[in-house]
Amino acid sequence: MVETRKALRRAAFGHVEFCEEALPPRGPTDVLIRVRAVSLNWKDVALVDGRLPWPGITGGIVGTEFAGEVEWIGEKIRSLNVVGDRVVSLINLEDITGRETTWRALGHNVDGTLAEHIVLPEVAIVNIPDYLAWTEASMISCAGLTAWSALKMTSRLYGKTVLIEGTGGVSILALTLAAKAGAKVIVTSSSDEKLQRVKGLGAWHTINYKRYPDWESEVLKLTDGRGVDLVVEQGGAATLLKSVAAVGKGGQVSQVGLLTTESQGDLGELVNMLIMKACSIVGIRVGIKSDLEEFVEFLNATELTLTPCIDRIFQFDQAAEALDYLRSGKAFGKVVVEF
Repeated sequence: MVETRKALRRAAFGHVEFCEEALPPRGPTDVLIRVRAVSLNWKDVALVDGRLPWPGITGGIVGTEFAGEVEWIGEKIRSLNVVGDRVVSLINLEDITGRETTWRALGHNVDGTLAEHIVLPEVAIVNIPDYLAWTEASMISCAGLTAWSALKMTSRLYGKTVLIEGTGGVSILALTLAAKAGAKVIVTSSSDEKLQRVKGLGAWHTINYKRYPDWESEVLKLTDGRGVDLVVEQGGAATLLKSVAAVGKGGQVSQVGLLTTESQGDLGELVNMLIMKACSIVGIRVGIKSDLEEFVEFLNATELTLTPCIDRIFQFDQAAEALDYLRSGKAFGKVVVEF
C-alpha cells in the first residue's frame, strides 16, 4: 500500500506548486482512491487567484471533481463498494440530503482532487458507468451534475426551448444533455468560432452577444415573442436581468454562474418581470447525492458520450499549464488533467 502522494497545492497568490507528502489518515468509514482524471472548473482558478467570494483554506490542494479507482476501504464500511470500483464523489462531501448546515467542499475548505491519491468518506462516493473513459467520468460530479440540476432533466424538456449562456464546461454539458432530451437550444457567446462549434453539438440557434448587446431581444425574436422555457444563467449580476427578460411566462432561470459582480439594470424592473411573467429564478448549487445517482442512472441508460465536451487533456505534471489555459478563457467545454 502506498503511503505518499504527489499533489498540486495553492501557493502564493495566483500560483501553485507540486508537493510530495504523506497520505492523509484513513478512518474506518473512509476509502482510499487512486485518482485517474480531474476535470477543472472556473472555481479552481478563482480560488488560486483569490477571486472567489468564499476563500479557501491556505495552501489547499487544487481541484473540485475527479474520477478514480478504489484501492482501500475502511473496516466499518458495509456497502457494496469494493476495491477496484470506479467512482466519483460529491464535491460537497456533506451534501447528502440537501438539509445539512455544514459543508466540506473539495478544493475549497478541504483539500481537493489534484493528487495521485485522495481519502474520502464512503458515504459521499458514487459508482460511475463502465462505458465512460476516466476523462469523461471526471466531469460528472460538478460540471455535469450542475448542468443536470439546472435543466431539471426530465422528458418534459422535449420540444421546449432552452437558452444557454457561454461555452464553458457547464454550458457545453448542458447543451449536450438538453439536445439529448429533445430541447431546442439557443447558445450565446462572444466568439463566432465557438458558436459554429456548438451547432455541431446540437444547438438550434446561436447569438453573438458582442454583436447583439441586447441579446435578450434576439431571443424573443427567435421565439416569436414568447421567450424561452428555461435559461441556464452563467453571467450573474450583469446578465440576470437580461435572462429574465428572455424567459417566457411560467419559465425558469437557473442561476448557475457568478462570473460578474457589478449589477446592471433596475431591481424594480426585475420584480415587475417576475410578477408579470410568473417566472422563477432558482439558485443551482450543484446537487445532492440522490441527484448524482439519478444522473448516473441517466448516463447508464443512454450511454451518452461526453467526449465532445472536452476541449483539451493535460497530463498531471502539466496541471499548472492546464489551469493557465482555463484562466485564458480560450477553452470550449472542459479542461481535463489525466493521471
